[in-house]
Amino acid sequence: MTGARRRRTGAAAPALVFLAACAVRAAVVFGPPREPSPGDWAAQVAVFCFPVLLGLLLCWRVPASPVGPALVWLGAAPSAVFAFESWGETLTTSHPWQGAELVYVLKLGAWVWNLAGFVWLCLVFPDGLLPGRRWRAVVGWSVVAGLFVNATHAFFTTAAEARPTERFAVRLPDPAAVAIGLLGFAAVLAALTAGVVSVVVRYRRGSERVRVQLRWLMLGAGSVPVLLAGGWLAQAFGASTAVAYTGFLAAMAVVVPAAITVAIWRHDLLDVDRLLGASLSWLLTTLLSAAVFATVVYGVAEPLGAGTELGPIAAAFVTAMCLLPLHRLVNELAGRLVDRERTVMLARVDEFVQRVRDGSAEPEQAEAVLRSVLGDPRLRLLVRSPSSPSGAYLDLNGTAVSPAADVPQVRFTTGSSEIAVILLSVSSARALRRAREVGARARLPIEMTRLRLELRLALDDARASRARLALATATERHRLAQDLHDGAQQQLIAVGMRLRSVQRQLDAAQPAHQDLETAVSALADTVTELRRLAHGVRPSRLEDGLAAALKALVAQSPVPVQIQVDDIEVSEAVATTAYFVVAEAMTNALKHSGASEISVVVGHSSGALGIEVRDDGLGGAHAGFGLTSIHDRVTALGGTLALHSPAGAGTRVEVTI
Repeated sequence: MTGARRRRTGAAAPALVFLAACAVRAAVVFGPPREPSPGDWAAQVAVFCFPVLLGLLLCWRVPASPVGPALVWLGAAPSAVFAFESWGETLTTSHPWQGAELVYVLKLGAWVWNLAGFVWLCLVFPDGLLPGRRWRAVVGWSVVAGLFVNATHAFFTTAAEARPTERFAVRLPDPAAVAIGLLGFAAVLAALTAGVVSVVVRYRRGSERVRVQLRWLMLGAGSVPVLLAGGWLAQAFGASTAVAYTGFLAAMAVVVPAAITVAIWRHDLLDVDRLLGASLSWLLTTLLSAAVFATVVYGVAEPLGAGTELGPIAAAFVTAMCLLPLHRLVNELAGRLVDRERTVMLARVDEFVQRVRDGSAEPEQAEAVLRSVLGDPRLRLLVRSPSSPSGAYLDLNGTAVSPAADVPQVRFTTGSSEIAVILLSVSSARALRRAREVGARARLPIEMTRLRLELRLALDDARASRARLALATATERHRLAQDLHDGAQQQLIAVGMRLRSVQRQLDAAQPAHQDLETAVSALADTVTELRRLAHGVRPSRLEDGLAAALKALVAQSPVPVQIQVDDIEVSEAVATTAYFVVAEAMTNALKHSGASEISVVVGHSSGALGIEVRDDGLGGAHAGFGLTSIHDRVTALGGTLALHSPAGAGTRVEVTI
């Protein structure tokens, strides 16, 4: 038989016990004894039917869990106790049942079995009895403790206690009866404590899912010990058993089963940590408010004399003034105690936001922070760029991403505009709630990340546009220089040669010979000017490469120039810009600095071309000091220029393209 089938079968026994108990109670109510009233019987059946039905539901929907049978026992055990008590109570009527005398005696201590389902539930919730002999011993001890308390309350009585029958009574002196009662109380308390310890041990060893489920149990079962202690106290002051333990039984039969069903079936349905913290904070706030009220009443009424109305009025006023700040303080303390994970998580996010405001952290770190605090290493933060196509998102690198529809998502909007989305790898209501709450706290860095990414993309687009324009300009210059060299220049040279040929056919003394000489000289000057213009558009030296062009350039310098140029291949636009940068920097050094030596270093590193021109002149150069054209050429390609020129220490121009 499989474990799931065995557990379903195991739920049948308590279900039959519950049905038998209902039948016994119905026979007492509607039979000759007719006690209690049918209304009380129906209410009790309805209350205890609740955990039985929930337990059977769990056995059907979650057959692998041992909690279903335990939950059925939670309703069947008190139903059996009430049926047993009703059977015994027939002894005091005119129609006693068979065996009512013995049953009446036994039922005096049967109340202890009301706890049986609760203790067993604590021991097996949520995934079975803990391994080890000690926990099997706890089960045995709980049974022995129940039998001991049942027997001592049934058979041992004090000398003054009156019973309808004395047949099974064992009279004891009052001290002995009190000692046995305390011993039984200690035994029951030990069993309850063992159940609580089981929950604590399981909480410390369990996974995150088990801890969340146990917090649901804490939420539902937190009232049980308090109401049980209140029932003992009320009974000690003379309250009937029905009155004293009504709250305790209602908590066990309704509140605990509902919380446990949610924990096993849908543990992430609600944020149990917040519910637990809020419940605890309101309970403590109520108790503290009552203490404040009582303190003011007795502190004011006593000095002013009895009967004055000033005490209650002042107490109500002081309590109302203290209620809100008191609740805030208690709520914060309860959150740190009960929901420490959420408190720490939000504190880390708030710290990150503050660091972003102070400038000590980059807003783009928001994704890493969210991954850390939510414990989701595959979490992704995508932002919506105003310029992006509809439905497209960008990651923090600016890459367009289209999230799949089946990925858990938490979206954030400002007004009607969507600004970001968090993609999770865990699909649970709790994870989505936590991500939504954390994202709301980190809204400032997320919004800053979106705006900075949009600005960076705009700058990259501007740089790319300028680079394309610079490349197009360089290409056009190269074409223009080639056209001047191969077109107009060659045509003018051809015209000059034809004129020179005609000139040779004429006598040197003729006026036409001199006119042709003048025309040929003018054509030669025109060709020279065209060559100068073509060189200004694009240096002809670049035909042999950047390194050769720069070495030829510095060879014409009137002062010594140390040059170091890597033999690298660069684009036409970069080569032209580098040539003019070196040429204009050397020109500035020769004109203004009075340098005795110049050094030029051109190299390639990390996908960029670096240029350094250094001289040992007077220094003191500044932006705009003959460097405007260099700056314009460099920035057109998206490069950077740095000038270092302290007075009296020379000048260094550094360019990166």
